[in-house]
Amino acid sequence: MDSYRYLMAIDPSLTCSGWALLSVKGGEVLAVGKIKSDPPSVALATRLEKLQGHIGKIVTSLNLGNQDVMVCEAPTTMKDPHNAIKVEQVRGLFEAAGRGRGVTVPGRVNPRSVQYEVMGLKGKQLPRVQVKAAAVRTVQYLYAADLQRLGIDAGEVSLTKHQDIVDAMLIGRFAILKVQGAIDTRQALEAVFDAPSRQNRNTWRVRSCSI
Repeated sequence: MDSYRYLMAIDPSLTCSGWALLSVKGGEVLAVGKIKSDPPSVALATRLEKLQGHIGKIVTSLNLGNQDVMVCEAPTTMKDPHNAIKVEQVRGLFEAAGRGRGVTVPGRVNPRSVQYEVMGLKGKQLPRVQVKAAAVRTVQYLYAADLQRLGIDAGEVSLTKHQDIVDAMLIGRFAILKVQGAIDTRQALEAVFDAPSRQNRNTWRVRSCSI
């Protein structure tokens, strides 16, 4: 397809998944939200079943279809294999819901690539608290006007309370640039998302904010 309409970006979690809907053409944020799971006291199978229902309703309400793209954050580490497997199931629920409506699901986004290409964080991995703070500042720099248009407080305190949405927006930023690069170079989206993140960097890298 030569053009796409929307891109839904997801920061998957069994606790609370953040999502953001962006315009592929203009890159602006059109909608954001969270999907919370039942507490761990509820059986995992039940939690996943309810999540599947919630995810399906949101994908349907956004009217996503074959003109749209869905991208999830990729797994990071395997320090806790049990948790990683649970999050992978949530990731699969989103992707299955998208594919069920004809949405293109070309691949996933490595969070380290987002940190490097969008947030400008280079070198040794920073502590989690510093990365999260940098993510908030980057979203303020890139999307303050979009958030205000949606009636969302773009202040640091407010965004810090919605870190799942912040992360989803940055995943979306990175993915949008990949999609736009694929359209410009007439490549299949799957090929672009499978390619090493540092290839063709000059084609789609954004100017990161000062942090």
